[in-house]
Amino acid sequence: EMRKDKIINVIEKLVRIGVVFVLAITVVLMVTAMVDSSSVSDEAGIGSFETEEFNDGWILSRGGKEESITLPVKPDIPVGETVTITNHLPEDISDGMSLMIRSVMEDVRVYVDGELRGEYASDTGRSLSYYLPSAYVVIPLKREDSGREIAISVTFKTRAVINGITISHGNNVWFAVLRSAIPTNLTAMLVLIFGVVLSIAVIFMRNSYNVAAPRYLGLLMIDVSLWVFSESTIRQFIFQRPSLSQYFAYFTVELIGVLACLYFDVVQHKVYHRRYVIAASAGFAVLMINILLHLTGIIELYNTLFIAHICTGVAAIVSVVSIVTDIVTGRIREYRITGFGMICFVVISLCELVGFYVNRFHIFGSYLCVALIVLMAATIIQTVYDEVNAYHMRERERAQMTINTIETIAGAIDARDEYTGGHSERVGLYASRLAREMAADYDLSEEDILRVHYIGLVHDIGKIGVADSVLNKSGRLTDEEFSLMKRHSEIGYEIMSSMGDGIEGLLDGIRYHHERFDGRGYPDGLSDTDIPLIARILALADSYDAMTSNRVYRRRLTDEEVRAEILKCSGSQFDPALAEIFVRLIDRGQMKVNTLDGVALNEEGTVSVSSVLESRLQKDLLEKKPVSNPSHVRMLCYIIKLMEKKGKTYRVFFAGPKEEPSEPKAWSELRDTVKEYVGPHDINILYSDTSNVIALYDKSDEETEAFITAIRTDCPSVSLVCLS
Repeated sequence: EMRKDKIINVIEKLVRIGVVFVLAITVVLMVTAMVDSSSVSDEAGIGSFETEEFNDGWILSRGGKEESITLPVKPDIPVGETVTITNHLPEDISDGMSLMIRSVMEDVRVYVDGELRGEYASDTGRSLSYYLPSAYVVIPLKREDSGREIAISVTFKTRAVINGITISHGNNVWFAVLRSAIPTNLTAMLVLIFGVVLSIAVIFMRNSYNVAAPRYLGLLMIDVSLWVFSESTIRQFIFQRPSLSQYFAYFTVELIGVLACLYFDVVQHKVYHRRYVIAASAGFAVLMINILLHLTGIIELYNTLFIAHICTGVAAIVSVVSIVTDIVTGRIREYRITGFGMICFVVISLCELVGFYVNRFHIFGSYLCVALIVLMAATIIQTVYDEVNAYHMRERERAQMTINTIETIAGAIDARDEYTGGHSERVGLYASRLAREMAADYDLSEEDILRVHYIGLVHDIGKIGVADSVLNKSGRLTDEEFSLMKRHSEIGYEIMSSMGDGIEGLLDGIRYHHERFDGRGYPDGLSDTDIPLIARILALADSYDAMTSNRVYRRRLTDEEVRAEILKCSGSQFDPALAEIFVRLIDRGQMKVNTLDGVALNEEGTVSVSSVLESRLQKDLLEKKPVSNPSHVRMLCYIIKLMEKKGKTYRVFFAGPKEEPSEPKAWSELRDTVKEYVGPHDINILYSDTSNVIALYDKSDEETEAFITAIRTDCPSVSLVCLS
């Protein structure tokens, strides 16, 4: 079977290498096909798309004066004037040929031998505005036009410029224009598709994810792509009425700054909400005012465009200042991936804005579309990154809640057991020490070791279902009582089953930690490696704590006795491999009893007040000294331990009459004095017939000293001993 798997793996690897090789050859062949022109004559051709430039020999007439010019040209003529340029058509004009000139917001009329062949002007009745959108004027020619005079009348409206003229067969005059416009328009189409898909996705995902940023980004992408189409040099192919672009081109360009502000505001977690809202509101208000002024005939949209550009520039400056501020303060780490895309977008937007005034004839939007694609990719990556982080954060919080629950349960278990206080914590500690030593051989990670520790804390949760009379019996259990005690592993398993196996191995550790390697354990009689590894680890840790802890019927075993007992039970009660590792830890001094003079140590290796009180209780019970209500004292230990985990402290005192038998007067004095100093969070309970235990919660040194002084002054017949 293993040989077959190896053969399959080798075949898979060969196929993978073969696929990559074939794809590489394909790419090389495609690049060669695109750039290699050495054997073009052998290939199927596409015909000729050549055009002829008709830029020489032109005469510009103005005010009775004539001058020779070569197109394109920028004559020194004031805006608003009309000039005429004349020339003679070539002698080889044939039927089906066309002549093309580009109008840059100018009125253009073309005459051949005095006959008007075509016009593009605002006074024809078809225009909605004085400032026409730029367009190509195409004039059909015929053979009879050869050598005839051609005159072109141009009225300048924004600046004086006459573009070059081309002549070719049919619509070949468009070929160069189309070829140069395709990359920008394809990019804009891609941006539009992405923007629409993003906007649709937002609709379906709005109830599950935070979609504010993708929503504004989708609208921004749609707006920019529509602006690019409206400013495209081939808009005459895109729109049946391209003259309407004089409206939607202005609308879309003025919305870019508004949408960018809304998007940036969300990405930056609305830290700069006020400034972004002001910038966006100003931009939108300017757009509305410009439309109103145009509709009322007060001023054209083109003449108010510079105001919109100022608002857009201000929005860009606000964005730059906000991003730089976040870089300085380090807040950009929260959106550093998107931040890179934002910087690209702002820089390129400013370049587009400057280009409008510096070079009015460059192709708008190509780089801006690329910047938007980068911004979209950055936003998607950032969103996925944030969601993954949020998921891991939720998982960590859930795990922490489980851990807190486990620690609380462990404390509650120990609080019910009068004779084994701190047992759960110690088992968790010993089990994690053993797991760490096993890590290399059993491939255990730090996470696995931590998991072993937490399972150790809660392994005895089933004792909650064991009667106090059995759990706290001051002697050996009868067979009937032991059979009830053995049920605690199954009870714990059922209790924790409702939580699921959120911590891997949790249920196995709880149910099977009393199984024996020889199969004579309980509850299911598993043996050998059928017993889960976590249960085999806990079995050793649990037994080690039992042997090294005082019981009411015996004192703890010595280290030598413990070592001998583990070796004796290796292979019968314990997994021999784990027993060997455990003994090795004992021999090296790395598995030590977690006590100091019989008092349990906390995680920091120091003695806590709760441990001292637990030790005092165990000692008194072991020596059969009368304790009025051990369960009350145990619960006090549990309360103190919970507060210690939260960084709070209790000062614990034993107080009682100095002489026996105790005098009622001494108890009366103690009761009256304590009442003045004990608050709602303090505890005063009877420990024995001769003493009370008093726990003062989170008191300052001055308050504690005042309490001690009052007892010693007002209660001379009372003895006060500070446990902490």
